[in-house]
Amino acid sequence: MSLSLDDQRWPERLPGHGSANSTIMTAEGQKTRAMITDPKAAGISTQRLQETVATLSALGRKLPGSDSAATACSLICERLTSAGVANQVLELEAFVSWPVKASLTLGDSVLPANGSAFTAPADNLTGRVTRSLAPGDLQGAFLVIDGLPRYDACISAQRAGALGVIAISHGPQRHYVQASPLWGAPTGPADLALLPSVPAVQVSRDASAVLEQAIASGSQVTMASDIRTEWRAARQPLGEIEGREPGYVLLGAHYCTWGDGATDNTAGVALLIELARLLKQQPQPRYGIKFAFWTGHEQGGYAGSSWYADAFRDSLYRDAIAYLNVDIVGSRGGTTKALRNTTAELAGYVRQVLDGTVGKQTQEEEEFVDRSVKRLDPYVDPRRSARNSDQSFSGIGLASAQVSAFLPAASPEHLHGSGLAWWWHTDQDTIEHMDADVLAIDTLIYRNLVAGLIDAPALPFSPQAMAGDVLAGLRAYREAAPGLADIARLTGLAERLADALAGWTPTAADDRLLLRLGRHLNPVLYHARSAFEFDLGRASRILPGLAAALTLDRLDADAARMARVQLRQRANRIAHGLSQAIELVEAARGDAL
Repeated sequence: MSLSLDDQRWPERLPGHGSANSTIMTAEGQKTRAMITDPKAAGISTQRLQETVATLSALGRKLPGSDSAATACSLICERLTSAGVANQVLELEAFVSWPVKASLTLGDSVLPANGSAFTAPADNLTGRVTRSLAPGDLQGAFLVIDGLPRYDACISAQRAGALGVIAISHGPQRHYVQASPLWGAPTGPADLALLPSVPAVQVSRDASAVLEQAIASGSQVTMASDIRTEWRAARQPLGEIEGREPGYVLLGAHYCTWGDGATDNTAGVALLIELARLLKQQPQPRYGIKFAFWTGHEQGGYAGSSWYADAFRDSLYRDAIAYLNVDIVGSRGGTTKALRNTTAELAGYVRQVLDGTVGKQTQEEEEFVDRSVKRLDPYVDPRRSARNSDQSFSGIGLASAQVSAFLPAASPEHLHGSGLAWWWHTDQDTIEHMDADVLAIDTLIYRNLVAGLIDAPALPFSPQAMAGDVLAGLRAYREAAPGLADIARLTGLAERLADALAGWTPTAADDRLLLRLGRHLNPVLYHARSAFEFDLGRASRILPGLAAALTLDRLDADAARMARVQLRQRANRIAHGLSQAIELVEAARGDAL
């Protein structure tokens, strides 16, 4: 990557904007630039945001390859063109799945249901219902669970011999979800074989009494679920503002929706369009910006972003500075701003921008966000990049960040156990649940995040934080498998990297080095198998390649032997990434001395 940054500083006030601002400070306490804190001062139009969300929401369900998605794609491109932003449409083949209709019949009662994408269809399948996972209890029966019919529940039921899964919502609403462990398109028959072979549906909480009575009485239930799973030709709009120098920030928001999708994620699409309009009015930035509108988000297991990561890998590896995902914004009542899906090197900068834009949130709200975005790591910041929300670029090594509009801790409108609203992924995610004033603030947050990257005098990355995540991740594995030599070897390398980075304050001359460090460290921090393949599942853990160490002491002798072979191979991959990073830093600091 050719990044030749000069030493210019940010102006006290960005051209053409008002005076409503706060000041952002460097780690050394030096004033670097003004932070706009009023959406109107930044030129953000709530009227445009409202109109865009209303227009796109009115199209209803926007499945990949559908007529409504094609109309939405055209509307996005028209608005980008109107703003003077160059754009194109990318075409791809996406493997997608969606429910057409579903129901449960108990005697004379027909209960409406939502089928789960990527599960098997059911043509009037009849059997008992039970909540028991005891051996034999599920033969010829449906498993009843609370919550969402996701992959883990479906596979557990399938392995136990169940006919299918019936999930009961925590409220009167029914959610649309998918149950695939794949990230993006399948690569062969072995991937297809991983999809659940049993059907799964969700009913509302109102149906719980009827189902519990059926469990007690042994009554029969009949399930009908029409699920379509197929390859479809899909389209993705892409806008671009070119910079003066090589390098760009990639922003992404999925435009596919289960229903109207006002807050998930039509509001995110409106944010991106408005942001493109604002940035196009500014002088040409140092670095460019690309605005990607993904398809196949849930319906294709992040089909659009994963395809883009594969198709444009060389450009992304060479020139991309960061990926900023836009999802769950503009929700009515969404005053808690949730920093999430943020890699270590970018986390401090994003926190500084977020606090500078909307002010520090209360400890109660921050702790609520921590609980809502929970991870499996005991010692790693829960806000780190997770396996959701189109995080398809960790294998390439990109820094990433996301800020969502969560409902506050005290809100009565939460989705159970989440910061999301109850209308998430439902037919009720309509325009009245979107607040243009909230969306304007969310737009301002992203505007400030992008502005601090595309014209940065030096990239605001903290390499020390990446080394800290490696050490934090290794701590959990070392505690689980204290005698494993591979963990000890990796800990030594991580400590050497941390020592090499200690006391180092990168300058503009180090920008290329910072990006190269991310290319070496992020793929092993977030991918288990390879930098070129997507891992299975949605479990989020730092250094996932070492996950087998957590259960090593519970395996039988032969299984443990095989696990150690896998651990050695994956530890070697992590060691290679650490060694490459150490070599870069020690060489650079040695030259500086």
